[in-house]
Amino acid sequence: MSNENQIQKGRFLPDNYQIPDKAKQFLKLDTGDNVIRFLSNPLMGWVFFSEDNKPVRRQYDATSPTLGDFSKEEMTELRAKIDKETGAFEGSRHFWLGLVWDTKTESPKILELTQSTILKPMYNLFTDKDWGDLRNYDVNIHKEGSTKNNTEYSISPKPAKPLSKDIIAVVEELEANNLLDLSAIWRNEYPFEKYLY
Repeated sequence: MSNENQIQKGRFLPDNYQIPDKAKQFLKLDTGDNVIRFLSNPLMGWVFFSEDNKPVRRQYDATSPTLGDFSKEEMTELRAKIDKETGAFEGSRHFWLGLVWDTKTESPKILELTQSTILKPMYNLFTDKDWGDLRNYDVNIHKEGSTKNNTEYSISPKPAKPLSKDIIAVVEELEANNLLDLSAIWRNEYPFEKYLY
């Protein structure tokens, strides 16, 4: 069809159009500084990946002798991924998952942490009476390296300060419109049904 025969009304796509990508709701830690603010309590649990590379999660259970971790029998039944070098299960990892504010993108993100070199220092900040609740201050997660064997993390808290009005407005919008359900991860669903940020 030639251009002179086309009737053009309005814009081809809206100005604010984005191709939907649910994976963008998760924060991927970049090399260098990653400054975040927790906006929710973290969900805690155990995760491993199946043979088809899907996460299998279970809630942390303080009343269980295993704290809710998976047994070898369960990992066999659920087809846990096998390490090619050792022939053993890759194993489950303890995680925290929560809503954070990513200062780099100025947007809410879901952050899942499994690295003990991040979790332990964050737990230490939480239990330190001078720092306490991680929702009251920003934390810098500094990443060095790019492979499983050479990556190191360091954690440094920033001075406590109130959330900005813009961040509060986003959180209020999420709550008012039921746009976020962190517990969706237990059903292998995305926490944001639609990620609009």
